[in-house]
Amino acid sequence: MLTSLVSMMTLALLTAAPVDAAGPTCRSIDGHVACGYQCKSDGQRVRCAQTPQGSCQVIDGQAVCFDPPAYIVRIYGTALPAFECKTIDGQVACGYQCATQAGKVKCARTPAGICGTRAGEVECFDPPPEVYAVHGKDTPRAECRAYDQEVACGYKCTLGAGHVACSNTPMGVCKSDGIQLKCFDPTAQTLCAWGKSLPPLQCGLNDGHPVCGYGCTKAYAKAACAASPKGMCKVFDTEVHCFDPPTAQDADPACLNILGMATLDTRP
Repeated sequence: MLTSLVSMMTLALLTAAPVDAAGPTCRSIDGHVACGYQCKSDGQRVRCAQTPQGSCQVIDGQAVCFDPPAYIVRIYGTALPAFECKTIDGQVACGYQCATQAGKVKCARTPAGICGTRAGEVECFDPPPEVYAVHGKDTPRAECRAYDQEVACGYKCTLGAGHVACSNTPMGVCKSDGIQLKCFDPTAQTLCAWGKSLPPLQCGLNDGHPVCGYGCTKAYAKAACAASPKGMCKVFDTEVHCFDPPTAQDADPACLNILGMATLDTRP
């Protein structure tokens, strides 16, 4: 069996948010130079963490590093949960809630993330930054759900129309019309403006297909919803038109700051 041939190792990496007191450095091996924090070499290559809170290890003869996203460090501070590394068939991954399947290994990048397996694949999901900005350290842990050959990860995972799907936020919702399954989530700015007091999404049917949002209005077989609780929808000539006031003006500056940090994290 595959499991009898697999060498799997889980490592808790130092402290929750280790900081290299020596500061950044550079190391070289065979003409390859790497710079950063806690640099490690496996004899063939050298790897360095890119942040003081990152960590590098040599696992199964491979130098690997993991850096938590900057907005996660901002939210958790010194209470950042320890991350782990797993290896299988020469593949190594580091992060949170790591999972292995058929010679593959993946990890979530944030503490409330999750990884699930199905049909030889590993699927990982991390709550988007706006969820962390609203819930902080109490961000609900995501879930994974499998159906047939599919696996989906997120929140409020739902089966419908022969598929499985999950929303990206705890405030989201998934709806099926019997043919397709769609999930809806509040916008990031809407979450930053209303936080935990954000009302539940409303849903309606537009030509038989689900639509969700706020102030949902229907005219004949048409329906549409605004993106925020302050939005409005009106009917003109059998069509529904919606408008949302700018939510950024009401948004929590700290929440918007987290979103900005997350945007910087995704840049090359």
